Amino acid sequence: MIPTQTIYLCDDDPGVLGALSFLLKKHGFKVCACASGPELLLATDAADKPLRGVFVLDMRMEPMSGPAVHDHLRARGLERRNPVIFLSGHGDIAAAVAAMAKGAFNFVEKPYTDDTLVPLLQQALELEVQWQILGQRRDFLQTIWDSLTPQQRRVALYKSSGELNKVIASNMGLVDRTVEEHWVKVRDKLGVDSVAALATTIADMRACGIDVGTDGGAVVRAGSSS
Repeated sequence: MIPTQTIYLCDDDPGVLGALSFLLKKHGFKVCACASGPELLLATDAADKPLRGVFVLDMRMEPMSGPAVHDHLRARGLERRNPVIFLSGHGDIAAAVAAMAKGAFNFVEKPYTDDTLVPLLQQALELEVQWQILGQRRDFLQTIWDSLTPQQRRVALYKSSGELNKVIASNMGLVDRTVEEHWVKVRDKLGVDSVAALATTIADMRACGIDVGTDGGAVVRAGSSS
């Protein structure tokens, strides 16, 4: 566990929240204990970015359930950054499994023991480090892809597929010289020096979950300028 990681703990039962917070601190974890979903969301919004740590959410809370909090965290883009563990009663197993289908890391069925929860948290914190590294890479790749104009993106996709400039020009209704000018810009913005390097970079983008399209005629992202 690295110093900046925090366990964001959320449970609307004061007794459970206090006991679990004490337990985790005893094991050396840094804890941010919140008594409700809205309180947790405010804490995450106020935290330094990128937010580092793991969420531990009770399934049944008022006024916002654990799965509802999870949805808000996902909407904030944290689902591939910060693992979520649910604390679930026997009747919550189906809901916990559904939450895992949405990207939750795992769930712990009540009553749980130190030997169950603590190792799971350690695994989640190790995973969080990996996710943060991947997230930084994804953010970088998204930024450089977004720096391309729509025509430059089409040229990049065509070139990565091995198309010749004259074929690209014909498909896009351009002259060869314009395609070459776009290719120069693509190389400069993406930091590649060859078609092979471009193909590797685009494959990396797709592996990170970035929607770059499937070919030169792919629809570009809404809001992009020409």
